[in-house]
Formats: sequence, structure tokens, C-alpha cells
Amino acid sequence: MKLTIETKRRIIRFTTVIGVIITIVGSIYISQSEYFQPDGGFSDFLSRLGFMGPIIFILVQISQIIYPIIPLGLTNVIGDLLFGHLWGFLFNTIGMIIGSSINFVIGARFGHAVIRAFISDDDYIKYMGIMNHGHRFKRLLRIGFLAPIFPDDIFCMIAGVSNMRFKQFIGMVIAYRPVSVFIYTYFTSNFIQVVFEYFS
Repeated sequence: MKLTIETKRRIIRFTTVIGVIITIVGSIYISQSEYFQPDGGFSDFLSRLGFMGPIIFILVQISQIIYPIIPLGLTNVIGDLLFGHLWGFLFNTIGMIIGSSINFVIGARFGHAVIRAFISDDDYIKYMGIMNHGHRFKRLLRIGFLAPIFPDDIFCMIAGVSNMRFKQFIGMVIAYRPVSVFIYTYFTSNFIQVVFEYFS
């Protein structure tokens, strides 16, 4: 049975709500559990995984770029807290570049139907109108890549249905998205640590 656009949107909204709930509950549990402290059992577990630990995290990060169940870019913060500022940034960036590339390909392969499932009709009409003006769309992409509040992952799919070449797209991703990831992740992770230390 073929699902309608509205049914797909309901499914996406439902899974997003579940992701928010899991994220909140998980954050509270992690903040109070000795297992997830710097010298706790989870650090030992990551050490035993060796190179597979970062690979698993990068795969999770890629999945979050394609279909962000965990909201607000919190997987970036998780990577920073688990691997430190430098390695966390590197693994976050690798996952982000690969995930953004996949979103571009998804847009190019499946077209407008997949984009409409993630955004409202009003937003779809607005973004499609901007997409048809090359300079405005590039400016929107830059803003989206730099500002974490924008639906930049959807913009990647929209770029896939535009006349933008993949080489140009990936150049913009590499030039702009890491800046946003570093700034947002650094300040958010430090803020979370201060809050957790205050309430612990």
C-alpha cells in the first residue's frame, strides 16, 4: 500500500516526538549514572572497541543527518563528550559530510516526493521558489549550513533536485558546515557539563 504524503509526515512527526522523549530520558539517566562518567565503565567499553568505536559513532551520525530522530544536533554533543573536542569534531565532521552527500543523492534520486514528506506544503512552496533563483538558493544554503536552527539537512535534499552540481554542493558543505558544528558543539557540550555538575 502506497502511503500518502500526510501519512508520511505523521510518521516522521511521531518518530521525532519519540526521539525527543528518549533523548530527554537518556540525558537524565546518563547525567546521574556512574557508568557514563569519564572514568566509568562506558569509557572502558569504548577503549575495548578500539577503532570500531569511532566507526560506529560515525555511522550513527550519518543516520542522524539522513533522518534526525535525536533532535537539535545532540549527536554532535555526544561525540564531543565521548571523544573530546578534537576527535569528536573530526568524527562529527566526517559523519556530517557523508550524511549530507547521501541526502543530496536522495534528493536527486527520489525527487520532490521525499522532500515533501519532511516539510509542510507552505515550506515546500517557499523553498522551491528560492531554489529556482540560483544566487538566493546558494545564500540560503550558506545560512543553513552556518546556523544550526535551519533545516540544513532538508536543504541538502533540495540541492539534489536543483541544477547545482554535486562538486559545488560538497564544496559548500566542507567550507561552511564544520564551522557551525564546531561552534555549536563546543559551547553546547560545555554548557551541558556545567549544568550536570551543578545538579549532580
